[in-house]
Amino acid sequence: MNREVFNLDVGFESKSMKIIREYSTYAKICVIRTNIYGSQLSHFMNLFNEAKKDFPDLKPEEVDIKQFGGRRYKRTFGIEFDRPEESVPETYNRIENLEHTL
Repeated sequence: MNREVFNLDVGFESKSMKIIREYSTYAKICVIRTNIYGSQLSHFMNLFNEAKKDFPDLKPEEVDIKQFGGRRYKRTFGIEFDRPEESVPETYNRIENLEHTL
């Protein structure tokens, strides 16, 4: 991905928006989402750019866009990808299971 073309992550996180990084040991996936309801392409590109900071070898074809259900952040969108074999950065919260995806 050419970051010059998709240089959208300048000032991505704000006081009202929190980037949520999670990983599941059960499902062996990583999730990056926010507490806002963005669904524009730029939102997903920003999430992908955040993931690339932690996993530089991640490719767009390895990432799925998901909409989450459950009680917290219901109907928010995020990205999901297989957890790499290397360790997950400490900025990722360990979760047992994801809230339902729609």
